[in-house]
Amino acid sequence: MKTFFLSCLWLVLTLPFALAWAQDDGSAVPDVESLMSAEDFKASGLDKLTDAERAHFNEWLERYREGAEKGPVVQKPPSQWTEEQKQAEKDFNISAKVIPSFRGWSGKTTFRLDNGQTWQQRMPGKFYYSGASTEVTITRNFMGRHVLEHVESGRSVLVKRVD
Repeated sequence: MKTFFLSCLWLVLTLPFALAWAQDDGSAVPDVESLMSAEDFKASGLDKLTDAERAHFNEWLERYREGAEKGPVVQKPPSQWTEEQKQAEKDFNISAKVIPSFRGWSGKTTFRLDNGQTWQQRMPGKFYYSGASTEVTITRNFMGRHVLEHVESGRSVLVKRVD
């Protein structure tokens, strides 16, 4: 497993160099097999992947390439926001369900939401819940911090987005 992780890490770190030779005409990223030598491919354990897993990995490479080509999104400071951006930030509100189940929080709890986002508890504190409801909302408080509130209990905790 360690070898697989190190090989994947090597691949991610060297991918920008491998992509440098790719044409700028929008051609597809070469698949992982053509980026690595046969020995590296086998040593990394990638030969053990199913066709579907390898296809998914190659799709991820394409998504990575698209993100790498576009570069990071530069966020403007709030003082340079348009009125629409200020209003959108003021109206920030997410309603979702915690998956797979909700049992409260206890320090550094991570909340995976059904919308694909992941949030983590920011401040110490504990709340234990044994009910069935997993519905939460995330809003901003007056200080601009994100607050996760468990809808049924009304209990809340400061959170930060981690994914």
